[in-house]
Amino acid sequence: MRTRRIVTSVLTGALVATTLAAWPSAAVAADPPATRSFHTEGNPILGDGTYYSADAAPLSVDGTLYVYGGHDEAAEQQGGFEMHDYGVLTTTDPTSGDWNLYADNLDPDEVFAWATGDGAAYAGQVTRGADGKFYWYAPVEWDDTTVPNRMAIGVAVSDGPLGPWTDAVGEPLLTWTDVFGTSTNGQEVIDPHVFTDTDGRVYLYWGSWGVARMVELEPTMTATTGAISTIPGLTGFFEAPWVFEREGTYYLAYDWKQGGSECTPSNYQACIAYATAPSASGPWTYQGIILGGTSATTVHPSIVEHEGRWWITYHTKDAVNGGHFRRSIAIDEVQWDGDRILPVVPTRADDPAFRLTDNVALAATAAASFTEQPPMTLRSINDGFRATTALLPPDQWGNYRGTTSSNATDWLQYTWDAPVRTGSVGIEFHRDGNWIRLPASWVVEYRDEAGDWQPVQGATYPTATDAWHTVTFTPVTTTALRATFRGQDEGAYVHSVAVSEWEVYAVQAESLPDVDVATPVGTAPVLPEAVRVGGLWTPVNWRPVDPAQYAAEGTFTVEGRALGQSAAYLVATVHVGGTVDPGGDDTTAPMVTVAASGTSGEDGWFSSPVTVRVAADDDTSYLTTIETRVGAGAWTATPDARFVDVPVSAQGETVVTGRATDAAGNQSTEVSRTVKVDTGAPTVTAALDAATRAVTVGGSDALSGLAALEYRFDGMGDWVAVEPGAVVQAPDMLPHELVVRARDHAGNTATTTVSVPLGDGAQLQGNVAPYATPTTSFTSGWEAVGGLIDGTNAWGEDDASKYGASWGTWDRVGEQWAQLTWDFDVTVDRANVWWYQNVPDAQNEGLIAPRSWVLQYLDADGTTWHDVALTSGEYGRNSEGFEPVGFAPVTTRALRIVAQSWGEAAGQGSVGIREWQVGAVQADGVVTPVAPTFQPAPVCTGTATVTIPDVEGVLYAIDGQDVTGTVEVAADAHVVVTARAADGFQLADGAVTEWEHTFTAPECEDVVVTPQVPVFTAPVCTDGEAGDGSLTAPTVEGVAYTVAGAAAEGTVVVPLGGTVTVTARPLDGFAFPAGPQASSWAFRADAPDCAPAQAVVPGTVRITGEAQVGETVRAKTTDWQPDGVRLAYAWFADGVRLDGVTGDRLTVTPALEGATLTVRATGFGAGLVTASATSEPVGPVTPADTGWRLPWD
Repeated sequence: MRTRRIVTSVLTGALVATTLAAWPSAAVAADPPATRSFHTEGNPILGDGTYYSADAAPLSVDGTLYVYGGHDEAAEQQGGFEMHDYGVLTTTDPTSGDWNLYADNLDPDEVFAWATGDGAAYAGQVTRGADGKFYWYAPVEWDDTTVPNRMAIGVAVSDGPLGPWTDAVGEPLLTWTDVFGTSTNGQEVIDPHVFTDTDGRVYLYWGSWGVARMVELEPTMTATTGAISTIPGLTGFFEAPWVFEREGTYYLAYDWKQGGSECTPSNYQACIAYATAPSASGPWTYQGIILGGTSATTVHPSIVEHEGRWWITYHTKDAVNGGHFRRSIAIDEVQWDGDRILPVVPTRADDPAFRLTDNVALAATAAASFTEQPPMTLRSINDGFRATTALLPPDQWGNYRGTTSSNATDWLQYTWDAPVRTGSVGIEFHRDGNWIRLPASWVVEYRDEAGDWQPVQGATYPTATDAWHTVTFTPVTTTALRATFRGQDEGAYVHSVAVSEWEVYAVQAESLPDVDVATPVGTAPVLPEAVRVGGLWTPVNWRPVDPAQYAAEGTFTVEGRALGQSAAYLVATVHVGGTVDPGGDDTTAPMVTVAASGTSGEDGWFSSPVTVRVAADDDTSYLTTIETRVGAGAWTATPDARFVDVPVSAQGETVVTGRATDAAGNQSTEVSRTVKVDTGAPTVTAALDAATRAVTVGGSDALSGLAALEYRFDGMGDWVAVEPGAVVQAPDMLPHELVVRARDHAGNTATTTVSVPLGDGAQLQGNVAPYATPTTSFTSGWEAVGGLIDGTNAWGEDDASKYGASWGTWDRVGEQWAQLTWDFDVTVDRANVWWYQNVPDAQNEGLIAPRSWVLQYLDADGTTWHDVALTSGEYGRNSEGFEPVGFAPVTTRALRIVAQSWGEAAGQGSVGIREWQVGAVQADGVVTPVAPTFQPAPVCTGTATVTIPDVEGVLYAIDGQDVTGTVEVAADAHVVVTARAADGFQLADGAVTEWEHTFTAPECEDVVVTPQVPVFTAPVCTDGEAGDGSLTAPTVEGVAYTVAGAAAEGTVVVPLGGTVTVTARPLDGFAFPAGPQASSWAFRADAPDCAPAQAVVPGTVRITGEAQVGETVRAKTTDWQPDGVRLAYAWFADGVRLDGVTGDRLTVTPALEGATLTVRATGFGAGLVTASATSEPVGPVTPADTGWRLPWD
């Protein structure tokens, strides 16, 4: 490896190596003006969506915490990082909520002449050198295009923690070549962290993609020394090492990832773990996870001590309009148990547990018949995040099992601890470029009182992808909802489905009940876990209670969020030292239901293991003792439960019985359910008679019995039911693929496929590509060779929803080929190619239409290839639809496309194809219609269009009326386009002649309005008596304010000691900014202390410690009255107040040399009249100790 040059002279370098540790710290340069100052109530630190930041790296300097971070600038739907510069957040006290932002503090494009500035300013870190200067280690893109990966670590330097910054080296400190030499295998050189050990030695750590490394730095901070080494012992390491030392133990925090684990079910997620070691170089011992995954895919941890307290930073996507590429920094305090870091619970300014919402899915337990996990996740469907920004796999549930799955349906299920009443749901589907498509159909079912599944009534089910759908139905009361999705068929196989969010909306109660609770003085009140709302048990999240509220007799109120009730908060009145009416005797027994959940079929059969839920509901007791029994086995009791789940996996029939007893001793009757399980697939057979081209089909099932045997040809049309032993004849002499499917009563399916060969003398017509076998020069692991010809597009139909999977060759470049081979001769004269391109040409990565290409056919000799002779079209690069070419007819058994990639180096633009069609020569007068193009309205007030192709011999009509050219229709029109042959022409066999399309009109956007906070006037004392409080709702266009469901008009009285909640909602045609569409504020009229105020009696204040540069002095106070008085401090130098120094300690800086110091203490507190006292002066401040003395001193 190269050792970076040392910027200072040789002599200076020698002095640094021998005496640097004894030098005093240099004065810190004054901070520049902040871009903005703001106050936050919690995480994320800056969450209003005006500035997105990530990859936090904190540094504590002279009482200020500097949090350095990258700047996320990606657009809402941009699926990649856009990071051009770095910013800094600063505070003196994270608990204060007061922060400054210094945006664009370091721009690598301006500081590093060797950097490209192409939006890859990844996670960096700032540390202080022994020379007092500040060094920013920034991984940015190098302008050297000869290395496999151009990310390199640069070093910027400054006299102060906020710049200005200059390049400290003049070239990268660490590059791919330094780490991997000439090898093309390795990991990005990113995520640096520099740690200075207690002995003054400095180490650089970095790591990504599962490998952490370290190397020692010279004391100059700008050159490496010694060998690079990998770091073992970091279980689950993914990236972002951060090293620190505490009380002799070394800690390394990092992004932890194990796809499919409980913490990271998706391989796109990360948690925070740490390891410990006896030295900065290890050996490291894994200690566990301390913070679970956040809403972002990565977390990038850092841990730092600031003013005697420890803090951890990370990032989330919790800011307004945030996303995986629009992240925001968060900070929480770290607690210790000896040398062990305790698990960190992330905090939020807007705690979702108390957010008013009618979406009860947030509190449901989600289940699925199957989840592709990783990379997708089940928990994504009710995590509260709609798809407002670019999605990644962990944002979705999906049932992808591969492109050869015949599994037709899968379900998602929500289960609640207590019944909910709902009449609507919301959902969003997604598709990808591979096998995930919109569902063919779907249905919502609810579990009734008997535990059986019933379809909801009155619902319609839209299936469009990438759009939010709200589905309403007749309200039901249930403990579970299930949505079952039917995938789209393609041949013998079924496409997958993906859902990003599924919301369930509670019917709103007319009113919320009053809650009264009694508790002894000094004992925390026991607030009810659930209350009766509208006759149903409704779980409640209560706000925390301050111990001071129950320290003495009296009453106070507590707010709680009742699940699904968005109009207002529930209010509990707590009587401290009092009693409440316990109510009458309970003589009613609980009601028990026994319900089965699994993949259900017919006649009570299930095709999966089953979870049997025994649930109890009681009018008086929210929790009961539930007993369960399987078959004739013993009873098993579970106390304090709403339900008990009993797993059943035994094949055949199993009986589960349940009963419950409430707190009063009332016992229910026994309720039983018989569960039938058959997880085995039926058998299916199909035998081809080559001579007659007929197929004999069969099927059977040994347990639940055969329910259906069906067949269809070429994945088209309806399935045809037959009996076992039936003989199925091919419909014509053309080649066909016959799919036979057997289904048992439990719902298990099995399929088999038979290729029916071309009949003697048959004339091929239309697109003959599906009859061929595709092969290629190379196929990326996540693409499909079969994607070349798996689409359902009509000839030349530019419909991206129909091209199926795709073929791609990334990261290969150069010449690539795709070939179609037939088992028989074909005579063809035309082709359509839809090129696969996912980035602009200038970006030169991913998949890009080829620089050039040619179509060739195989000679009859079986080895020689010839270029076709084009008669129409050209070898174009269309990636928005098919690129058509015509050529002189050829008879062959193989065609191939030979393409030259757009890119020239690995990882640059590679070749890919969405779909490839090949047309047979048509007899004179035979025509094949080309599909029309459907273009939706560009805006909600515009019109949609249907573009009719110009095909000789083909006439088109819309709803029976002949049309040509471009036809305008309503933005939400449903149209049917038909094609027929003109006089003197005839349609090719099998030609598509009808296209049906329903346009979806764009929604007119609501006017965005922001609710304003009502004005609250607290109670005041009049003649020694406290009066009521009051509030006034502001007047904001498009916003309605309500109190207890009624409009808040004029002045609203808030009774003394009472609480009034005001709720704001947007009116029709208006909307709040992204997020909850309701805001609530609770105003409590606390009684003021009307007694005469007590004055603070000042005690003494004096300065202790040595008034010398580099030392810390402290204010010592005694005899201040009354007890509990709080003190604030102000420090002065020669009578001039020192800005920003408000604690009881002062670090003496060089700027204070020669000054006389004083400190003023001010006593304050609730109900107290403040008073102050000033210390005697100390000083003047003496120079810093040089660390050595001359012999005669």
